[in-house]
Amino acid sequence: MVTHLAPGDPRWLGLINAHPDATIFHHPAWIGLIADCYRYRPTIVMVERGAAPGGGIPVIETRSLLRGRRLVALPFSDACAPLVADDESLAELIGGLHALRRERGCPQLEVRWGLPELPGVYPGAGALRHVTHLPDDPDELFRRFHRTRVQQQIRVAEKSGLRVERAARWEDMADFYDLHLRTRRRHGVPVQPLRFFRLLWERLIGAGHGFLLLARDGNKAVAGALLLHWARDLVYKFNASDPLYWPMAPNHLLLWEALRQGCLDGYRSFDWGRTDTEHVGLRDFKRGWGAEEHPLRASILADSPPDVRASGASRTLMVHVIRRSPPWVCRALGELLYGQLG
Repeated sequence: MVTHLAPGDPRWLGLINAHPDATIFHHPAWIGLIADCYRYRPTIVMVERGAAPGGGIPVIETRSLLRGRRLVALPFSDACAPLVADDESLAELIGGLHALRRERGCPQLEVRWGLPELPGVYPGAGALRHVTHLPDDPDELFRRFHRTRVQQQIRVAEKSGLRVERAARWEDMADFYDLHLRTRRRHGVPVQPLRFFRLLWERLIGAGHGFLLLARDGNKAVAGALLLHWARDLVYKFNASDPLYWPMAPNHLLLWEALRQGCLDGYRSFDWGRTDTEHVGLRDFKRGWGAEEHPLRASILADSPPDVRASGASRTLMVHVIRRSPPWVCRALGELLYGQLG
């Protein structure tokens, strides 16, 4: 039997606590943050079988002028695997997702995970995921790193005089947001609304599900790395830096501290997140840290094969405008449009 639950339902909490594939993106704190920040409607689709659940997945309904009405599992999340007990439960869960899609009047439902080839399930956009497996000993991990691209840069950073601190106040997050805004502008993409980072600070970092590391030159924040975690998995979610300090390798300093602490604290993996296949430089960077590369493909549930092609014209125009505009334009576009991009 397929039922719909609220994200905070004890049955869902029980499943994510027990299932080995559960990540921070399945957690009610993350689901609620996304829903409340962008005024989305969240639902847990759950297969129930007596006392033990057969499986489930969080789904969010979004509405926007840009992309219409959509169902996604899960917006702004690198990957969101269905948490199931067996193939039979997965098939029943997919049937429940089709029923939800038709009930809500949505032509498609996107799952950010590769599903089996069943009727009404079509491949979506493909990407790559990188994961570094963490041993107990940080020195063992260090030896896996690329000698010149990573080990040498860490040594440069350690001699630079920069210091790493773990954020303890909202003011530290505000420093990171300023760096993040400038980084997003440099890339030509809108920045998330400030309210997103307030909710992130209150609901995840404040609840012990993440932390923010900052590299400082004196009192000045020159780079930051924001990580989320659940169970024994660390997720590298956001980073930002001042390019004037790149010769001092502050990002390498932050990443090494995060990975080192991950080993010492007993985490089993460090997830580097989603990478576009054509982004060869970023792929090489992540592999230099001992990361294994895995395919990451979305699936689309629909009554007929969807058109997954996307025109890059609007994105190219946005990149051009943001890069050539003052920072407030990047921030204003994020406030207006970011919730419509998930």
